[in-house]
Amino acid sequence: MKHKLFLVLALFFSGGLFAQTDTVRIMRTATAPERTEVNEQTFATEDTPELQKTPDSLVRVEVTTIHYFTDTLTSIVSTPDSVAKQREEITRTDSADRRGHYIEAYVGLSYGSLGYGFTDTQNKVNGFVSPLVQLQYAYFFHQNIGVGIGAWFTNNTSVAHLGGTYTWEDQIDTDTEQHYNHNAQVTEWDERQTTLNIGIPVSLQFQYRKEGKKAGVFAAVGIAPSFAVMNKYRVTKGQVTHSGYYPAWDLTLDNIHEFGPKDYTQEESSKGKIAVNPQATVFADLGAIIALTRQIDLFVGGYFQCGANDVNTSEKHPLGWKDNTFTFMEDYTGAYALNTTKASHPYEVGVKVGVHWRHIKPDKHETVDYFDYFTRRDTTVSLLARRDTNTTERIDTLTRAHIAKAAEEVEKFNKIYFALGSHQLTNKAKDYLSSIVGVLNKVPDAKVSIDGHASTEGDPAFNEILAYNRAKEVANYLISQGLDKDRVIVIGHGSLIPNEENVNHELPLDRRVEVKVVQKQSEIQ
Repeated sequence: MKHKLFLVLALFFSGGLFAQTDTVRIMRTATAPERTEVNEQTFATEDTPELQKTPDSLVRVEVTTIHYFTDTLTSIVSTPDSVAKQREEITRTDSADRRGHYIEAYVGLSYGSLGYGFTDTQNKVNGFVSPLVQLQYAYFFHQNIGVGIGAWFTNNTSVAHLGGTYTWEDQIDTDTEQHYNHNAQVTEWDERQTTLNIGIPVSLQFQYRKEGKKAGVFAAVGIAPSFAVMNKYRVTKGQVTHSGYYPAWDLTLDNIHEFGPKDYTQEESSKGKIAVNPQATVFADLGAIIALTRQIDLFVGGYFQCGANDVNTSEKHPLGWKDNTFTFMEDYTGAYALNTTKASHPYEVGVKVGVHWRHIKPDKHETVDYFDYFTRRDTTVSLLARRDTNTTERIDTLTRAHIAKAAEEVEKFNKIYFALGSHQLTNKAKDYLSSIVGVLNKVPDAKVSIDGHASTEGDPAFNEILAYNRAKEVANYLISQGLDKDRVIVIGHGSLIPNEENVNHELPLDRRVEVKVVQKQSEIQ
């Protein structure tokens, strides 16, 4: 009896210990679970016929709960941006554009003369050094061509060298009316004639300087009306000896003190004015221009001037003299007025230097609005899905036959497809989900596994979230149609599991959600 009692107690305690080992172990996580996997194992055996008499079986259910965590991924993103500002801008005038207004100033030195000669060989004329001062305005209407007008001050100087013997035959003494021959011997005679002129040059100008170079070429041609503001002659050296027989006195002239050798520089008629016309002077300049600054060029070159018309308007007479006592000789008004003087065309050939000042508009100063571009660095936070699992066990009593039948009915059409990147249900999908709610409610003890999938297109992390959102969308719709939310297990697989029916590997067939009735653990793994 004692042995039987001990055996009953042993069986009782061993059964209790076995039941305690199979209790549920569930670990709660931070967010709602995605999926619960169920692996059932029956405890009904041939040695327990009392369990086989009922349609329900006592099973051990292994529950795997998958939890969905939301993690944050922080990254720095560089973004171009701008801010409105103001600044002062200076627009420099283009100095390479040589058109515009110029002021030109020159000084020069030349060799020139009044440009005349004598018809005889006893006399000759030399030139002399002449200065030049010139100021003018020019306007270049083209890069290389312009016109100018201005004024110059210059002089023309000639030195006449006279010599020889001049005879006046059959002269009459007005007092005695005696006839005689008069001789005059001119020796070492130098006479300077000078005119100071103001001219108004009108010119056509040409300049060329290659871009980027400091030196160029300048030329000008034109005509200048010129007017003498001073015109004079002066004997600087000279001696005259008069000779001849004077019958009234029975003397030769050189024996009379009035007619002996004379230094003519002391005579009143040794200086005086010469008569000249205004002249039309043609001229030409040629030289180089060298840039000193943006506005100033240095000119170095030569010039030539020549009168186009005869400027000598003197009343011509032979070489002769007359004093206050005797009237048998001609008045002397300078070598320029001798009857042997040729036409006078004053000329100059020389060099000159000058500056060309060019008017350039001042640099333009203005305040302008502008955008200052910079790079803005922003911090972005991305939400990442992470899964975790917890496996527990419990003992349930399930109607296995009902679960199998419900699973068979549901899994005939258990795939719901989605558009690329979308988790929105179509009307056709909603109709199907509404139809299976009634089937699922016939087996209230069965769990429903909703597995979301995505195709391999795109970022894997995004596809992980997309697959879960698709499964969550299906679950929410089933719950809204009356399915108990505690029976729903939501799983997101991302793009890891292809569609087993997609033999042609068509990407749209991988964008799906599969609805399963949980019966065995292998069906939810």
